[in-house]
Amino acid sequence: MGSIIVTGAGSGLGRALTCGLVARGHRVAMMGRRYQKLQEMEARLGQGVIGIAADLAHHEEVEVAFAAAVQWGGLPDLVIHCAGVGEFGPVGVYTAEQVRRVVESNLVSTILVAQQTVRLIGERGGVLANVLSSAAQVGKANESLYCASKWGMRGFLESLRAELKGSPLRLVNLYPSGIRSEFWDNSDHVDPSRFMTPEDAAAYMLDALEARSSCHVTDLFIGRND
Repeated sequence: MGSIIVTGAGSGLGRALTCGLVARGHRVAMMGRRYQKLQEMEARLGQGVIGIAADLAHHEEVEVAFAAAVQWGGLPDLVIHCAGVGEFGPVGVYTAEQVRRVVESNLVSTILVAQQTVRLIGERGGVLANVLSSAAQVGKANESLYCASKWGMRGFLESLRAELKGSPLRLVNLYPSGIRSEFWDNSDHVDPSRFMTPEDAAAYMLDALEARSSCHVTDLFIGRND
């Protein structure tokens, strides 16, 4: 496999996916909003990675980031969109800024990354994998805003899958249920200490994304042992 793009690579699952890919011999263009985190990953992983700081909720930044990734490693064979944020609490407490942030960071970024991926490798082929969540399958108390953004992602991606039917570009949707990471730092409605580790979830995902000669994974649901 050639170069790979991973978004949200600076922390949590995105970081674990990046480390797992490098361990398997791949080169990874890491995208994220916090360049310091990406620099730390560069220092840790060496020449097999490059950090590209970008807010993927903005069209121009997506274009610039993908152009930088292609310049560094050529057209990607795999794009894993893992970037996202959460805001939690009962309906009625969300500010306009929180609503905007979650919808843009989760839903809008998914649309923009998918569009750019289709433009780049839609005709050549490859894989676009998106990390959703069990929150894209069922409503959850105190997670209404997060669920809304994830259900929106799912609707967009299922429609994209219909459009890509017969195309050499494969679409894979990944649905982990509760990952132990800093994602939950601003929440007090769950105890993430019993959630799955980013490394375990990443290992399942990377195994699933390896192509087979006659079949492939379309959706992967990962439940936690609690």
